Amino acid sequence: MKQQLVSRTNRIGWNQSAYQAWTNRHGSPKEYAKKLMADPTSSVAHYLKFMGDVKNKKVANFLGSKGNKAVSFALLGAEVCVVDISEDNKRYAIELAKEAKVDIKYIVSDILEVPEDSGLVNFDFVLLELGVLHYFTDLSPLFKVVYDSLKPGGQFILRDYHPFVSKLVNVQEQEMIANGDYFSEAVIEEDVAYSILLSEEDRASLQKVTIRRWTLGEIVTAISNAGFRINYLEEEAGVRWAFPADSPEGIQNKMPGLYTLIAIKEE
Repeated sequence: MKQQLVSRTNRIGWNQSAYQAWTNRHGSPKEYAKKLMADPTSSVAHYLKFMGDVKNKKVANFLGSKGNKAVSFALLGAEVCVVDISEDNKRYAIELAKEAKVDIKYIVSDILEVPEDSGLVNFDFVLLELGVLHYFTDLSPLFKVVYDSLKPGGQFILRDYHPFVSKLVNVQEQEMIANGDYFSEAVIEEDVAYSILLSEEDRASLQKVTIRRWTLGEIVTAISNAGFRINYLEEEAGVRWAFPADSPEGIQNKMPGLYTLIAIKEE
């Protein structure tokens, strides 16, 4: 399936009640801003281990959703830009930034179609995280945009759900069963991620999104082929929320739920 068609479908999917979903999850932008201002490192602590002090650094959060990471980085002194396909996400993010008394740049666009004059260059860091790669039927164009957006020596930080969980294992009668197809290249329909935050009535009216799940090998190879030097790959255990709610107790300590990859644009 062509990426343009997938993106068109997913743009519709991500402009259906997303603002309401984030309000249900985090409270109003004003309420959530108070939490971020009280502890701006809380939502980005995992990334600060790799980034260090972000004051006066340029940070891009591609497919940055509701903007909580962007606002946290801005509160820590970074110059931040978000690119996302959803006007609903932008609305929440801009209100969140205003309430937190920081400025962020938010571009509503397919990341593969951002206008050349948008200023996506010379970033110190580009962040992609948690369930975004599967919106692309070919990873190479995405990683080229990431590469071109970084300054020489800049870091690409990718954190996502581990394909072992997203592609292979499922829960059956409180047991984890490896009954998926890890090597499937199928493009499938799925509920939009925030649908669980809405009422049953609201969920019934939502259009599905289109995704293609990737293996870890495909992801690593595509990043390397984009010109990056990969210098860190951590498969993370102990992350309970990365697993289905009905997963067996303690399973998060026995298999990876997430992974973090750091790649460098060499000088």
